[in-house]
Amino acid sequence: MPSPQDYQENTPEALTFKQLQQLQKQVKRPKSRVRASGWVVRRLLRVLTKPFRIIFRPKVIDFGAIATVVPSQTYQLGEFTINWQGADTQKPYLYINHADNPSKIIWHTPAGQNFIAGAKVHLEIIEERGSVEIDENRKSQFPNQTVDRIEEAGDFLVIFGRLQESRSQGESAQYALYFRTSGSKQLDFYLHIIGDDINLAQLRFATSADEHFYGFGEQFSRIDCKGYEVRIVTEEGGIGRGDPGPKTLNLLGVAGTMFSSYAPAPHFITSKMRSLFLMNTEPSVFDLREKETASVRIFSNRMQGRILAGETPLELIELYTAHTGRMAPLPEWVNYGAIVGMQGGTRLVQSVWEKLRAFNTPIAGFWLQDWVGQRKTAIGKQLWWNWQLDENTYPNWKELVADLAQEGISVGVYINPFLVNPPSEQIQGRRNLYQEAEEQDFLVKDEAGEIYLVDNTDFAAALVDLSNPNAREWFKSLIKEEILGNGAKFWMADFAEAAQFDGKFYSQESGLSYHNQYAVDWAQVNREAIAEVGKEGEVWFFNRAGYLKTPLFSTAMWLGDQNVTWKENDGMPSALKGLISGGISGFSINHSDIGGYTSIAYPILLALGIGFKRSKELLFRWMEMNAFSPIFRTHEGNQPDANVQFNTNDETLATFSYWAKIYAAFAGYRKKLMAEAATTGYPLVRHLFLHYPDDPNTYKIEDEFLLGSEFLIAPVLKPGATSVNVYLPIGKWVHLWSGNTYGNVAQGMYQQIDAPLGQPPVFYRQGSPDAQAVLEALKEKGLLN
Repeated sequence: MPSPQDYQENTPEALTFKQLQQLQKQVKRPKSRVRASGWVVRRLLRVLTKPFRIIFRPKVIDFGAIATVVPSQTYQLGEFTINWQGADTQKPYLYINHADNPSKIIWHTPAGQNFIAGAKVHLEIIEERGSVEIDENRKSQFPNQTVDRIEEAGDFLVIFGRLQESRSQGESAQYALYFRTSGSKQLDFYLHIIGDDINLAQLRFATSADEHFYGFGEQFSRIDCKGYEVRIVTEEGGIGRGDPGPKTLNLLGVAGTMFSSYAPAPHFITSKMRSLFLMNTEPSVFDLREKETASVRIFSNRMQGRILAGETPLELIELYTAHTGRMAPLPEWVNYGAIVGMQGGTRLVQSVWEKLRAFNTPIAGFWLQDWVGQRKTAIGKQLWWNWQLDENTYPNWKELVADLAQEGISVGVYINPFLVNPPSEQIQGRRNLYQEAEEQDFLVKDEAGEIYLVDNTDFAAALVDLSNPNAREWFKSLIKEEILGNGAKFWMADFAEAAQFDGKFYSQESGLSYHNQYAVDWAQVNREAIAEVGKEGEVWFFNRAGYLKTPLFSTAMWLGDQNVTWKENDGMPSALKGLISGGISGFSINHSDIGGYTSIAYPILLALGIGFKRSKELLFRWMEMNAFSPIFRTHEGNQPDANVQFNTNDETLATFSYWAKIYAAFAGYRKKLMAEAATTGYPLVRHLFLHYPDDPNTYKIEDEFLLGSEFLIAPVLKPGATSVNVYLPIGKWVHLWSGNTYGNVAQGMYQQIDAPLGQPPVFYRQGSPDAQAVLEALKEKGLLN
């Protein structure tokens, strides 16, 4: 096993890949204290002091110096050229080119400054109902870097050096940075820091004030993240995320922040066609606040990632998703109608079905999340988390499923990886799944070895330990028997962002490294259950929590619980931003709840102007937006009776039916895009930058999108608005509703477009065969009259 001394003595021949693998096992992660937010006074103090902690908090690692005795040299790794400007220059730095475009720098370090650093930190982690706060308490930092040797070792190029503590006469540590090609356009890097209990590694790189950063998984407040610090940890999205609302949400620890995300990814693509991602599962932080430099730090002493070489954003997405996996096309039947989300039992479903039939509404499925029965909680109605059919709520279930199937309509349900120990009167002769899991030791334990109970509103639940292979098989059997065995053809696979940082897992893995991975394992369990019964391409599920390799297993994503508001950080605009940014990071088939989910409709809060509930206008505008997304699905929300629903009256039913028909008319085009996503990783919903990377006007656009390459949609995102100032990229664009042509073949332009209710700005590319096919389908159904 190599030691720090070995780095000074080893010959290149001794640095084998086997030794690199051994080094990877020498992982040090920060120690942490994990707790809930606790009693209100402590939480209040934390909320009140947060601005001061942000202002006076030192950087985790300061900028540092770099020193070297290694002269300038050039190295070749496959088609990559790694250039070291060293001791014979005033400001040493490293830069990388690729043979496809030798004049373009795909990655480079700041001239005359450190690019590798480390620190010793202790983490204070606060978990509250899936929301996560992480304070990095720095004990010491190692910002000053030397480059002592650069050597070629087999397939690797290795940079060896030391890191010096910031204080004079401080401690030092050794590091090794390895590069190796993993394909003609993929360059892997592996950083390992050894010494003095360093448990945080950082990599810095150069950028510029005009470089824009996209990706990072689903990001709901910003698509371009330049100027911000983005923490990559799977967590609850939060309620409000900085938007105005009840301040008690801050006290409860569930408000979230601008960059709280159910499905983040340690990945970016920039406007200068640079791309990098990490392969670690530990939380990471991308600091993009400086104009000329950026950094990524990981809660570990080792960092593994990949630099990509591509000439267009779509090429970079294709290279990235070759590693993460790509989402398969949805079953064909999903494309031909709405997914009707409702609750209330068999009779109510039949009643709503009759009303929808009266409007000739295309229906792909009824999503009946209360199939397991409901309980009343502090936030409204929630389900019994004991994943079996409740025949009191749904008598004659089999007949209902069969009747719907005769009309080509599928039935969907709901599950999550938590279990609640239900009272005996609720079970009524059925299985107690909590008890089964407890008896077989399938539940995550706490530090005392007891079942780790997680608070969720006003009840507690236990999380199934998916690091246990037997627990995974058991849960897959539940999906096969209780869901598929009862005729359901799709389901929401909820949660998975709350794997405990201080949990004791069967695999003995650290909670810090397993927290993000749990979401991937949850998607894998659901996907394997489908495959093992031979239902691939027929049955599907949608999940909200995700991480790097979720696209390999998920059949569809959904964007979680937006507020039923127009607000930027957690309302309708945030759903659009999450859809667009997630697509850049491989979540190619994604969608949001029509109308949002979370309302705070208590009369006193509404009277004070800090509560909110779904309006008819918001519902209609959200229908307009989602008709051009991969899936058209409603959700009643957490307080159904307080909110306008798709079936509130004949007007809402007629409007819902109309937009479901619009959605169905795009079926052929969506199927083509899904096939493309499966082979390339391209998202269905795309930022304009993906097709117009040379147009700087597209870089900051966050309120319109492309469906594929042929349709442009600018949804109405403000209440009372009847027109939208739309940016039309270069070319001629035809307005879907009027047939008028806009745009310029020489350059992009802004155009003010009328947008009354029922006519959001939608355009198609002039002369597009794909658009013409959709147009004919719309005309055939009389939908453009």
